Amino acid sequence: MAARSLLSVLLLLACVLLEPQNARALTLSARLIHRFSDEAKALRISRSGEDPKDLGRWPQRNSMDYYHLLASTDFQKQKMKLGSRRHFQFLFPSEGSNTVSFGNDFGWLHYTWIDIGTPNVSFLVALDTGSDLFWVPCDCIQCAPLSASYYSTLDRDLNEYNPSGSNTSKHVSCSHELCESGTNCKSPKQSCPYTIDYYTENTSSSGLLVEDIVHFAAGGDDGPNTSIEAPVIIGCGMKQSGGYLDGIAPDGLLGLGLGDISVPTFLAKAGLTKNSFSMCFQEDDSGRLFFGDEGPATQQSTSFLPSNGNYETYIVGVEACCIGNSCLKQTSFKALVDSGTSFTFLPEAVYDKISKEFDRQVNATITNYAGSPWKYCYNTSSQDLPKVPSVTLMFVANNSFVVHDPVFPINGNQGVVGFCLAIQPTDGDIGTIGQNFMMGYRTVFDRENLKLGWSRSNCEFSGFLELKH
Repeated sequence: MAARSLLSVLLLLACVLLEPQNARALTLSARLIHRFSDEAKALRISRSGEDPKDLGRWPQRNSMDYYHLLASTDFQKQKMKLGSRRHFQFLFPSEGSNTVSFGNDFGWLHYTWIDIGTPNVSFLVALDTGSDLFWVPCDCIQCAPLSASYYSTLDRDLNEYNPSGSNTSKHVSCSHELCESGTNCKSPKQSCPYTIDYYTENTSSSGLLVEDIVHFAAGGDDGPNTSIEAPVIIGCGMKQSGGYLDGIAPDGLLGLGLGDISVPTFLAKAGLTKNSFSMCFQEDDSGRLFFGDEGPATQQSTSFLPSNGNYETYIVGVEACCIGNSCLKQTSFKALVDSGTSFTFLPEAVYDKISKEFDRQVNATITNYAGSPWKYCYNTSSQDLPKVPSVTLMFVANNSFVVHDPVFPINGNQGVVGFCLAIQPTDGDIGTIGQNFMMGYRTVFDRENLKLGWSRSNCEFSGFLELKH
């Protein structure tokens, strides 16, 4: 009898499974009961055996108590949802958020130590918001000297990256979506080559793309010592030229641009940080770098502008320039915000108006230094720089970027002997706001909202961590 019953069940299942698709589908249903209905109350009493008097206050439908209980439960659910979300945090290189300028040996750029691979190897890389790729000297054919003896400011040798020496290194093929040179490959499985030509004449880096782990530390609720390992595509820079052989970025360049291959993009897509980062440079050549930093609510900001219809670089539009309290007409221009440029360059017509007004207001005697590219330099009669007029960049909605110290000192045998206006003219209608104009500011590159933010800051670590996102 049991066998016949089992056979009947199997036949029934076969009929259901073999039924044509256009036949009527089975419909399953369940009755819904509101948790504060009379039926729910009766079910609770029948299942638990409780006395109705022990149920406490059972809200009357549509009464204030009824809505209050519903809302209180909603609030609890919202807290649970918020609590379960990933907490975005500040990230910085695992050796610390500190950045430093090494002066003339290294082109006056700002650098930070960053660790790559397993086991990790440290590299002293220049910070460059004007480019995208993160590259380091690697399997070198033509690289800058890496021995500390070549540089007066280093106390340890620089490193060369070796992909085969890292357990976490991965091959990036020509078929990879981020391989821009894939069309030049003989095979889609071939290693992806790269070549980048930079703005400085005859300056380039070339080699192969690889993927490896870059080591960061977290500075959010988890505390500043939490280790984070992020897979990033980097350039194995086998051959450098121009400035990269003369001391500028001898140990690599950390591209921070808007491109898909930049480190901020990898961190944001991995959900590790907000799609934003900040840099803060002090006049003593120290600074900070934080990934995920959107800046304080009180910061001023201006929108980035597209180039050829696309947002490819950090370009902003300056409405006018002011020297001291004098705002000059016809001084609007576009500028690339570029930490990889030491000084600030303005379109020639704007530069001419600004420099002449600065010269009119400054209380010092103009002078020339043989072989110097700086036109507006001045003598000083004391060991300290005199008070000089400020330079202010005006943006839309009256947002202003005040450069409180737009000059650099000239030192002689007995200290400061003069100073120069730290601005140069450039061809074309797009200037460059270099790192010298960023001094004393927490400059935020908000890639999510396509805005540049800035606020005065002493670049203290604790001041950044007070902001929780």
